[in-house]
Amino acid sequence: MKICRLCGRAKPAEQFLAGKAKKPSSACATCRRKKQQQHIKGYYRSLSPDERHRLTHKRRAEAYGVVHEAYSRTAIFTRWGYACAYCGAHATHLDHVRPLSRGGVDAERNIVPACQRCNLSKGAKTLAEWALTFKRDETPGNGYPF
Repeated sequence: MKICRLCGRAKPAEQFLAGKAKKPSSACATCRRKKQQQHIKGYYRSLSPDERHRLTHKRRAEAYGVVHEAYSRTAIFTRWGYACAYCGAHATHLDHVRPLSRGGVDAERNIVPACQRCNLSKGAKTLAEWALTFKRDETPGNGYPF
């Protein structure tokens, strides 16, 4: 048993081996994990919203194995006047017209602003698949696309 320098609890010695090399540490695994999460949160909090967004989307694009080109979230919203590209409501989300999961690129040419309702209902569908989900009685101008 060993005592953690951060939480003061006695824990098994295996909890004090850090990293791939399993080097001895004075803090237990739980405390090291918490400290790392706090560091990451603090780092991301210190970034501008555009930079935070860029890093998040770069990571997502790499996970899907698609191209990522840097773009400004603010510039896209400003160009579109903060209006949803699908229904004209106030846009708070950015939508990939061709979803990343379908091979779409993470670049300005594939991104439009969207309101929460349109973006969440579209999800990872293409525009054609999404259009098939609309009911016939929904008319344009009532918050429904097209």
